[in-house]
Amino acid sequence: MCARTAEGGRWVAWARALLEECRRALFPARCLACRVFLNVGPAAAPAAAGVWGEAMGLLRLHFCPGCLESLMPLAAPVCACCGRRVGGGVGGDSLCGRCRERPPAFDMARAAFAYQGSLRTVVHGFKYRGKTQLARPLGRLLQTAYHHFWQERPVDLILPVPLYRRRLRERGFNQALLLVRGWQRAGGTPPPPVDGGVLVRVRATASQAGLDRRARCSNIAGAFAVRTPERVAGRHVLVVDDVLTTGATVEECARAIKANGAAAVDVLTLARVP
Repeated sequence: MCARTAEGGRWVAWARALLEECRRALFPARCLACRVFLNVGPAAAPAAAGVWGEAMGLLRLHFCPGCLESLMPLAAPVCACCGRRVGGGVGGDSLCGRCRERPPAFDMARAAFAYQGSLRTVVHGFKYRGKTQLARPLGRLLQTAYHHFWQERPVDLILPVPLYRRRLRERGFNQALLLVRGWQRAGGTPPPPVDGGVLVRVRATASQAGLDRRARCSNIAGAFAVRTPERVAGRHVLVVDDVLTTGATVEECARAIKANGAAAVDVLTLARVP
């Protein structure tokens, strides 16, 4: 009986491998950034090593080696509060000039990569062209950043930045929610719970694209509310989004969450504008 089961399993694995080879032959993969054909077979070399190695390896299925190498992790030195890359020896526990002059509403913000080059192309495709298959590899990158930056800051709840209901209908998905919905257990530790219904956008806003920081803050003011205050009261909340530009959106989210009793509000994004 066991021998027959094992033999059947080998046939299933062989059939799947054959179907995958046929799919690759009929529909060869192209780099999402430059559109060259990709070698994603077993012989392809690993994409990267180190803390980002496993997650970057997933992107090997979507980027050519050249475009993959253009991804720029946001490593130290960065501002201890907003996570912006800074120079002049500022880093560690130091704050950038903006955070010293005007502390943001959130407690700490971090991003995995700079929003430029091939990553900008792929995030644009994910967000505006409906390439939702990218949610898994991009989400793994985001989870890698979470474990890297929040090793010593336990998080109680993850809240994706919400879309207004009309924008959600038009797009068909909330990109921030897709990025965290597939997070997996890492090292036996389950990820914090994700709740897409706690933080809501209560009014429509104009597109933030092309606006300076002052205009963005004015545009987004009062746009968010907490539907269930008891979910955030006394808790350490992590707000998640795809891209951080000026920080106006996540700051407004943090204000709404803290107004409902949160003990701390941090921010994690896949990328941020340098």
